[in-house]
Amino acid sequence: MKSPGPPMILLMICAALAACRGLGGEPPIVATAPPPEASDEAPAWRPDIANGARIYAERCVECHGESGDGQGELVLTGSVERPLDMTDRAEVAAKSPLQWFEVITEGRIQNLMPPWEAALSEAERWDVTLYAYSLASAEDLLALGERLWRENCGECDLPLVVPPVYSDVEYGAKLNRDLFDSALSQAEAAAVAVYARMQSLALGADSGGASSLSVGALSGRVEHGAAGGVIPSNTVAQLHYGNDEIGYRVAEAALGEDSEFRFEDIPLSADISYVLGVMYDERLFSRRVSAGEFSGSDSGLTITIYDRTNDPSVVSVAQVDLYIEPVRLADMGAGLRVSQFLTVRNRSDRVYTSGRGFDDGREAALLIQFPLGARLMSGDQDGRYVVIEDIERLPDSVIDTWPVLPGEVHDLLLEYWLPYEDGLRFEQAFNNRMEAEVTVTLAGDLELASGWLREAAADGEDAYRVFRGNLHVDGESELSFSISGDPFVTSSDDVWVVTSEALPALLIGALAAAALFIAMGKAKRRRGDRAGDIERLVKELARLEDDHDQGRINHDLYHHRRRELKAQLAEKMEANS
Repeated sequence: MKSPGPPMILLMICAALAACRGLGGEPPIVATAPPPEASDEAPAWRPDIANGARIYAERCVECHGESGDGQGELVLTGSVERPLDMTDRAEVAAKSPLQWFEVITEGRIQNLMPPWEAALSEAERWDVTLYAYSLASAEDLLALGERLWRENCGECDLPLVVPPVYSDVEYGAKLNRDLFDSALSQAEAAAVAVYARMQSLALGADSGGASSLSVGALSGRVEHGAAGGVIPSNTVAQLHYGNDEIGYRVAEAALGEDSEFRFEDIPLSADISYVLGVMYDERLFSRRVSAGEFSGSDSGLTITIYDRTNDPSVVSVAQVDLYIEPVRLADMGAGLRVSQFLTVRNRSDRVYTSGRGFDDGREAALLIQFPLGARLMSGDQDGRYVVIEDIERLPDSVIDTWPVLPGEVHDLLLEYWLPYEDGLRFEQAFNNRMEAEVTVTLAGDLELASGWLREAAADGEDAYRVFRGNLHVDGESELSFSISGDPFVTSSDDVWVVTSEALPALLIGALAAAALFIAMGKAKRRRGDRAGDIERLVKELARLEDDHDQGRINHDLYHHRRRELKAQLAEKMEANS
């Protein structure tokens, strides 16, 4: 039965999943990886509590009192109600400095506290925030925290900066769990957190509140991907940077002549992640950068923005690689594990997405339907895919929410399971035009019959059979062939038996599908040195994917190196066929 066309099926699925994750209103991101969470914004310097004390004495004592107990002159005369007692340990420990900073910034008009955003710089607001937060840190509490630290973790390095997103209670629990094997009471853990925070602030005071990190500048320009495309005059470049230690923040720079931007005095460290982005047409176009790309002059970075299109004819499937092997799962039975690598290309000069969205802010870009009876094994891959299951009259599917950029390789890596006894007709419908080179690799005594796929030459010793062909179809198309053979003739102890519980540990990112295919002991014994080369390349690909996901490698370098490794892997696998 022919599957519904792309507009209808996307409309049906988007309607069915209209309420996904409750993140409505967030702009779609056109990026290699999402930027760090900006909700944990924090200073990239150590606040200067000496300067905070000066600001507090000038602007805060009339209400909050000299000690912070809320008994200031205006309170005693009845002009204002008594504010929070900042010497109360229970009150202080339950709130984070970030929450205090927000109150100081925005004010509390209902309590006659003015907003200080206009009167104090961001650095000054952090200075007075951390000074006020320290008023409940009595000497006996600090002494207890220091003793517990030295007795239980004398060899541990004190944190350079305690992220202000943590309250003392939260950070104490984290230290207790991470460093003290949960041996401290809640009160002791909070005392250790106070000691750690005050030590980090004291370290910063020696440099006048400035960070010990070196700083640099980042510059570049914004380009429009379409000929004659116009960059709006109010376009702003954004730099998201930080880590769990110093927190995360966002710097902005307006575009100058020739759409150039420049960020100054950005803290530099190999441990800090940086994502450069530009908001355009309600989308964030972004790329990761490394500390090594900062300089005092022109960094030469470019961010390309695109107009959008929802015309599906600009997108085509350019490559399909299928790795098919027999498995017997404890909860599913005998079947085939299918590892599918898809490459999609956008021939236009606009970013492609369907225009149909979900309530969580993501948009449907591509629909990938599985053969009937298939069950997805590779998951939603950190929110990239919307998984569609158990919708009447429709095959299980995934919707890719990453927009397809012009000129870039758009890869999808999926793994699913198909029930199998002694044969099946593999039929997979595609909703985009096909201009694809197709490779099907079979393992374990499986046979393939097709009028258009041809078997590659084999040496007779290998456990795999490789078939290749080309599929060129405008509009909707179908990938189909027959598989036969009985690979389950050995005992249940053979190499094809795995349990579904073990699968997550074996899936190393999306590339683990290839790793699983290669790692089977029966095949490795037959391939000798060539198998070692293949396994090494797969592991290197997995490490590369992890480095990219964690922001440890530049986006362009990642794509260049990934193409090299995939070409080497293809060459080795072809030689092995």
